[in-house]
Amino acid sequence: MAKNRKDIENDILIEERIGEEEDYEEYARLREEREGIRARRSRIEEENERRQNAEFERARKRKAEEACAREEEKKWRSYEKRKKKKHPVRSFLLALLVVIVALSGALLIYMRSLLQTVDSVDLENALESSISPQVRQDRTMAGYQNIALFGVDSREQDLLSGDNRSDTIMICSVNKKTGETRLVSVYRDTLLNIGGGDYRKCNAAYAYGGPQQAVAMLNSNLDLNITDFVTIGFEGLAETIDALGGIDLEITEEEMEYMNSYMDDMYYEIGKEYEEVTDWGMQHLSGIQATAYCRIRYTEGDDFRRAERQRTVLMLTMEKAKKANPVRLAAAAGAVLGRTATSLSSTELMLFILRARMMDITESTGFPTEEDRMFATINGESCVVPYYLTTNVKKLHRTLFDQDEYEPSPTVEEINENINAYVN
Repeated sequence: MAKNRKDIENDILIEERIGEEEDYEEYARLREEREGIRARRSRIEEENERRQNAEFERARKRKAEEACAREEEKKWRSYEKRKKKKHPVRSFLLALLVVIVALSGALLIYMRSLLQTVDSVDLENALESSISPQVRQDRTMAGYQNIALFGVDSREQDLLSGDNRSDTIMICSVNKKTGETRLVSVYRDTLLNIGGGDYRKCNAAYAYGGPQQAVAMLNSNLDLNITDFVTIGFEGLAETIDALGGIDLEITEEEMEYMNSYMDDMYYEIGKEYEEVTDWGMQHLSGIQATAYCRIRYTEGDDFRRAERQRTVLMLTMEKAKKANPVRLAAAAGAVLGRTATSLSSTELMLFILRARMMDITESTGFPTEEDRMFATINGESCVVPYYLTTNVKKLHRTLFDQDEYEPSPTVEEINENINAYVN
C-alpha cells in the first residue's frame, strides 16, 4: 500500500530526530574524553609541582646543614687556638679571683680570731623576770631584734666591773625583715627603778650590777624584750672611727673648745695622742676628736644635746661602715672587738657586723620626751623625771615598733605611780 504524504513526512521527522540524538551522544562522548584528558593533565602538573617543591626543600636543608657544620668547625678551630695561646687579660682576672677568695678566707679567719677577744656575758637567766608576760606575748615586738648599747668611761679598761656608770645608753631596734633600724637614747640622768625598788639615775644600774642589771632595768621600766647588749669603751670607739677613715661633722666654736679640753683629759686617762681642733664649721674628725665631741654636755641642751651628739656620731660611723671595703671593715672590727663586751655569740656578732651594710637608721630620738619630763632633786641627785612614765612608754613603742595603741603593763603603771610620788 502506498504511503500517503502525511506518513512520509512523519517518517522523515523520525529519521531526523534519530540523527540528532546520535549526534548528541557522540558530542557528549567526545566532551567526556576531553574533560578526562584535562583532569589527568592537571593531576600530572600538580604531582610534578609537588615533586619539585620537595626536591627544593631537601636541597635547602642540605645547604643549611652544610653551613652549620662549617660554622661549628670554625668555632672548634678558634677554641683550639685559644687553648694553645694564653690570654693575658683572662689570666690576670683568674689570678685576681684567686687572690680575692684567698683574702676573703684570711679575713674570715682573722675575724674569728678577733671574736675570741670579746668579753662574753650570758644574760638569759638574769633577764628571766625583767620581761613581763605581756611583752613576751607581743607579736609586733617579736619582729624586732632589740639590743642595748652602752658606752662607758672605763679608765681601767674593764668594761664589766668597777665604777662604770654608763655615759651612753641606747636602744637599737632592728626590723628583722627590712633591716630598718631605730635608735633611742635613754638619758643617763633619767629617774627609774634600777632594781629592787631603788629609784636613782638610770646610769647607776650598770655601775651596781653590770650589763645584767642595766638591761633588766630597761626591760622592766620601758616594757621591752631586750636580751642582748654591746658595751664599748671610749678608746674602742675612737679606734673604730680611725679604722674607717674618720667622719665629717659640723661643729661650733664652743664645741671646738670643749673637744680640745676633753681630748686633753683622755690623753692623761688612756694615753691617747691627739691633734687639737683649730677651726669650726664642717670638719673631718679623727677618732679621738669625734669621741671628745660625744662627751660634750656643758653647752646649750646639756645632756640632751650630748645624747643627740652620740647618736649622730654613731649614725655617721655606721654610714662609713656601710661604704667600707672588706679590708677596712675588718680593721674597724679589729679595733672595736678587742674593747667590747657583749652577750651576742661569736656567730651572732659576726652576722651583726656583716649586716651593718644593710642597716638603715630611719629614726633617732631621746627618752623621756621633752614635753613629758621635768627636773627634780631626788635622793640628793639632780634627775630628769619622766613625769607620767606611762605616756613616755607609749611614745617609745610608737617610735620603735609603730604601735599606736600600746597599753603599758601593770609593772610600768606601778613604777609610774612611784616616780610621780617623788614630785607630787
